[in-house]
Amino acid sequence: MTIVLNGKGFKLPRVEKEKFVNLIHLGLDYDRNAGLFSIKSYNNIEKVIDTISDILKDDVVFLQSCIRCGKDFSCRGCNYLELCTTKNLPFSCVCSQCLKDRKNFETYLTQF
Repeated sequence: MTIVLNGKGFKLPRVEKEKFVNLIHLGLDYDRNAGLFSIKSYNNIEKVIDTISDILKDDVVFLQSCIRCGKDFSCRGCNYLELCTTKNLPFSCVCSQCLKDRKNFETYLTQF
């Protein structure tokens, strides 16, 4: 089974102090009031994913955020999954709805 997390905010089970500090050093932020972790820095995102996977004892993937409409979405079902270098990472991309519009797709391509 794979656990899908939203990089804007997700809950983890209570972890020991050493693991919590490690998550913060790797680039996560913690909102004590809401009890949510979020991604503050993407510099160590692979290590963050490995650490969270170890904590949850399962594979972890993140939702993407569409740069056109702002919707969060999973990479599952994307026609470009095989070519993608950022799949399942909490980065920005274009959702399948926005990609259906040829003009949106061409605009997306010219940004890179």
